[in-house]
Amino acid sequence: MREVSVLRSRFAPFAVALMLVSGLGSAHAADKRGLAGEVMRASGLELQLGQTTRSINESLKKAEESGKATPEQREIGEVMLQSFGTQTILGSVGKQLADQLSESELQKVLSWYEGNPGQKLSKLENQLSDPEKAKDLVEFAKQAQEKPIPEARQALYQSLDKATLTTQTTVDMQLNSRVAMVKAMNKTAKSEKKLSDAEINEKIEAQRPQATSFMQQINMVKFAYLYKDVSDKDVNAYLEFAESDVGKKYFKARSRALDAAMQEGSRKVGEAMGSRIKE
Repeated sequence: MREVSVLRSRFAPFAVALMLVSGLGSAHAADKRGLAGEVMRASGLELQLGQTTRSINESLKKAEESGKATPEQREIGEVMLQSFGTQTILGSVGKQLADQLSESELQKVLSWYEGNPGQKLSKLENQLSDPEKAKDLVEFAKQAQEKPIPEARQALYQSLDKATLTTQTTVDMQLNSRVAMVKAMNKTAKSEKKLSDAEINEKIEAQRPQATSFMQQINMVKFAYLYKDVSDKDVNAYLEFAESDVGKKYFKARSRALDAAMQEGSRKVGEAMGSRIKE
């Protein structure tokens, strides 16, 4: 017993130090998560992700109002709300941003979005959460066919699209989520008519060139609509931030985080759907 007592007294300072370091680590992680949350708020990502939840709710509401909603559809709808709920996705993306970026880097990103012209550009991007603005975008797209976007601006928007990984992120989310969902359905479905994982990958990946071309055109119009009254100087400032070391790291981390979160949600929905396939 004396030996145990001696050991305790000898190593007590180290145990206390370890507890203090652990406590500091937890507090530091909490600070980074808080910063990541502020980045998502300031950049408009929080509001944009909320649109997914609203869209699902609206679809479920319309199905109920039509009187044609089946119990299975209601169950799948609940799984979708849980899997793609705003807080679920924000929690996943926020954690990955905090894991992949340092506190200093998160602070630099936050400073950009809260400064000028970051704040102004974010507010413009948030407009698309408004259904009326979305209708205006469709009308703008029609007008752009008759009056093309100036070549200088097109080049600027193409560079911005590439630097912010806008098209790449959207296409990755669409295709990778589809792969995750179909594979999950395959594993849980009772049907014998299943594709192999390799076949699923090949069929969906074959859609990438066309999906990329389509999204590049969509994003060109979207940028032109959102920034039509923004000076070249401010758009170039956004591009400069996106191409900076911290900007590159942030957009890469954000892209990966969104893709991973959507894949996970799709996997859960796919499992729920697959388990209900009878033949």
